[in-house]
Amino acid sequence: MPDFFNDFKIVSMKNILNKRIIGLLISLIFIVIIANQIDIDKTIKSFGFMNPIFIVPIIPIYLISFILRAFRWRILLNKEDLQFSSLLSSIFIGFSLNCVLPARTGEIYRAYFFSKKEKLSKTKVFTSVILERVFDGLTLFLMLIFAIYFICPGDLFFKIAFSAGIMFLSGFIFLMILVKTKESGNKREQLRKLLAKISSFKNLPLKIKDFNENFLNKIFTIINSFIEALDSLNSWKLLGKSVLYSCFIWLMEGAFMLLVINSFGLHFSLLNALLVLSVTAFSTLIPAGPAGIGPYQWGYIIALKVFGIEPELGLAISIINQLLSILLILVAGFFSIWKNSLNWGEIKENLQEKQSSHGYYTNQ
Repeated sequence: MPDFFNDFKIVSMKNILNKRIIGLLISLIFIVIIANQIDIDKTIKSFGFMNPIFIVPIIPIYLISFILRAFRWRILLNKEDLQFSSLLSSIFIGFSLNCVLPARTGEIYRAYFFSKKEKLSKTKVFTSVILERVFDGLTLFLMLIFAIYFICPGDLFFKIAFSAGIMFLSGFIFLMILVKTKESGNKREQLRKLLAKISSFKNLPLKIKDFNENFLNKIFTIINSFIEALDSLNSWKLLGKSVLYSCFIWLMEGAFMLLVINSFGLHFSLLNALLVLSVTAFSTLIPAGPAGIGPYQWGYIIALKVFGIEPELGLAISIINQLLSILLILVAGFFSIWKNSLNWGEIKENLQEKQSSHGYYTNQ
């Protein structure tokens, strides 16, 4: 079956630049909002509360979360013979690029790089990345609901949980419906022929008929190829493993955040940290600059307010948390780029190649 990822269009450099500018503006707006609500001098002094000894266990815990991501990715790809080192290095490369590029471009490059390296269908790899995001969103949603039930922090967090639940639950249900249509291939083909027949109405000009037919064929090829790549959702065993790994991944992320918060002399529980983690993770869904700077700090501050933490201290903790995660992933990512004999020029060239006449370029 043709590979729809070969026709997947990434925005052109001009559009990427526009998105970067918009993202930076959104980040700037959040930074201004936060700056107007805090005492900068007090925030600077808050950094002195941190005990650097906590960094020692933070590093292995954060790296373990990525090892778990690699195991989960292999499950979602439903291919046991994939090299673990290749999975892990591709994840590091993708996440490190997300720290410096807008619109999560690193995820797209990760799928491109891994599919090329392992000679896999780009559709299958890209679909597995989408599944990762859905499982992550669902896991965080459940963790937030669990934390709200026991902590009961207020209406704002119920609204965040409700919005996240609608988004990720509906996405998961939609994917499951697509999987079930795999068993109805004949019906889908009949629908395609019916739409093609309607689009080729006898009074239409020949060029329009040809365009409609080609367009519909392309759309159905994309849909069929995407559905074929959802193999792991057809197995309850693989589905259960994916859910289990997702829970452990975010428990590790929660432990990472717990250590950062407690390094400032606080005494948080893991449940409290999971509430903060969920809120900050969902806050980064707001389009912003690289690494979600701005919305991330805003989410962190409002989550810590539930526990009586002042915004100044909350901002200091959020900066340290994000700085540590970015530094760790950049080090791992640059090491993986070096190990795979890549360079920034090659990565940039791959992201820009085959720019189309519509102002887009395609990953081949």
